[in-house]
Amino acid sequence: MPRNLTTSSQRPGLDNPVVIETAETGHSASAGPLGAEELVLADRVARRLHAELSDLINALPTEARNATGLARHLGIDRTTCQRAVFVASRPYPGPELLTRVPGVRALAQLGDAAARAKPAAPADAVAAFAAAVTQFEHLIARCGGSLTRLIRRINATPSSTAVGSVSEGATGDGGAGSRRRLFEAAADLTGRSSQCWVAVYLYRPAPGSSGELELIRANGLIGHLARQDAVPLVFHNFSSKPHGEAAAAADVPGHIHALTSSHADGTPDAVIRPFTSFPLPLVSSSQPNEFLVQAIDENPSAEGRPVDLMFGTRTLIPHPALQTPPVEEAWALVNFPCRHLLFDVYLHRDLARRCIPSLDAHLWRPDFAQNIADRWQTRFASSPTLQLLGSGTRNAASPAWARHAELTAWLFDAARLTSSEFVGYRCSVEFPIWRAGYCVSFDFSPGDADAPHG
Repeated sequence: MPRNLTTSSQRPGLDNPVVIETAETGHSASAGPLGAEELVLADRVARRLHAELSDLINALPTEARNATGLARHLGIDRTTCQRAVFVASRPYPGPELLTRVPGVRALAQLGDAAARAKPAAPADAVAAFAAAVTQFEHLIARCGGSLTRLIRRINATPSSTAVGSVSEGATGDGGAGSRRRLFEAAADLTGRSSQCWVAVYLYRPAPGSSGELELIRANGLIGHLARQDAVPLVFHNFSSKPHGEAAAAADVPGHIHALTSSHADGTPDAVIRPFTSFPLPLVSSSQPNEFLVQAIDENPSAEGRPVDLMFGTRTLIPHPALQTPPVEEAWALVNFPCRHLLFDVYLHRDLARRCIPSLDAHLWRPDFAQNIADRWQTRFASSPTLQLLGSGTRNAASPAWARHAELTAWLFDAARLTSSEFVGYRCSVEFPIWRAGYCVSFDFSPGDADAPHG
């Protein structure tokens, strides 16, 4: 059976890639744990501080992005720089990040020094960081009165408390009632709805290239219904941002192809026929930027009855471990209302052992692919739980769609890949939020061997 994953500071292993979150020790009996609302607030502040600190450090010269170089460039205490660089260069660990960063005064000094340095950090990066530090200061005043007491309260909060589960909405049902009502309203407004939004992503090292990965995916809608006056049906799929004019070339990272041919333009080749209703739709595709845009013209004979639409693509992307930040994001954009989201991502085991997975839900915005550091601005406080499927496809079946295991096996066969060499993760949501993006991310940051001590 699938297992749940939580935010973690330990990398998944080959045979058992479950990541376990550990609690700090030395809890103070005089400091109670954070309440549900306080925990959500602490998570929001910590995420923003992590993002803005990372942005600030990455805006400085390359030689100033390690502890020694930062201290030399800014002319401030090396211990402050060591703690700042350590936090900024690691995956976001949760609200406990606030127990690891320098204090408010030291962070403010770091920002001021970055503004005065030669070369200085950009003014907008300094201002954004200063605002995050101010929010940190306000959190201390509200939830602790002092940083020491806030740290004790965070340490006293059980590590098993998932931040995404503490805000359940007014109905007390985890927001399911609100999401159902949104689905019903959106279906009425758009004239479209689906029984299930389905996607299966496969990541593997690109043959013959240590600097690239190959992404193979199937995605589509099951039991899709449309009225005659429905809005147009258009899919948006992310790719890595194209590299200038060369992105149109077939072998350049970021260019997306149909799974069964060398092109993804205006032909049924992008359609996975065994999982698409007949007669087949007409697919018009374009890739003006980091998106593959697929406009679907359904066959008129399908009007008034549910149809299945499934598409297959493949692309090369830069290896995330070589990017800044070293993160790969797999997105499910819920453009049209659906009753269920079933989103699986499989990593080759050589990749799975090197990264930390996580799952968030975000408000949709057109520049999703532009700046990972801005994710704190759009993240929903309540996010679904990432499930571990384990090695191979033995847990691929789902009650949300009877043919999901069959599709997964078909995709591995079409790609000529051995499923037992892959580790699977799942995002499964009943009544996913319309116009939201569900993001499964994999952080390839270096290990913690150089963690600060003391």
